[in-house]
This record gives sequence, C-alpha cells and structure tokens, in this order.
Amino acid sequence: MQLGLPTLTSLYILRVDFEGCEQVVDSFPDEGLLPTTLGSLDIYSISKLDGKGFKQLASLNQLIIRDCPELRCLPDEGLPTSLSHLDIDHCPLLEQRCHRETGEDWPKIAHIKSIYINNKRI
Repeated sequence: MQLGLPTLTSLYILRVDFEGCEQVVDSFPDEGLLPTTLGSLDIYSISKLDGKGFKQLASLNQLIIRDCPELRCLPDEGLPTSLSHLDIDHCPLLEQRCHRETGEDWPKIAHIKSIYINNKRI
C-alpha cells in the first residue's frame, strides 16, 4: 500500500480506519509509509501492527488504537520512546496484555506517561 504520505512533511495528525478492508490490509504501518513528523496517529479496525513502521516515528506523541478485536499484541520492537499518550479502546485481546506490571506487553508501554484502556487511566 503506497499512499505517498512520507512526502507530507507538514502532516501532524492522521486517522486511519480499516473497517471493511480486513481482506486487503492485515498489517499497518509499512516501513517508510508515514512521515517522520507525525505527532498523532489514530488506528481503527486493524489486526496487526508492524513495529518497523513505527521505528521512524520519532515525533509521535499520541497513539489511539480502537475497535481492533483481532489485534493480539503490540509490535515486538515496541513503540516510539517519544510517545506520551496511549489510548486503547475495544481491543479485548490487546487490553489483557497491557495491564500495569502484569500484562505481557506492559514492558513495551511502561515508558508512556498517560495510558488509557477503555477510557480508564491505568
């Protein structure tokens, strides 16, 4: 999937909804797909997050992941260290893995200052 987004250097906020595209897109974002200046990313209805696509997002402050019932875990590579806000909503498999200190994905998000799961701060 090539959207030409890396050339949009002024793009700061992006919302991507994959509802109805499950057969076409199974992972997001591809490496180099998003501009490095992106500060806020909202992802809806995806089944897998690609860690390589997050690595270059050094300006990313906020990540919202919603309505992803098939999303099983966060990328093995973790999330950008610049991230200060994470909101996970209606992602039951992922929610279990992100519980404070006991979740399998907790080490990947422990550095994030503000974490919300189903509208509750953890």
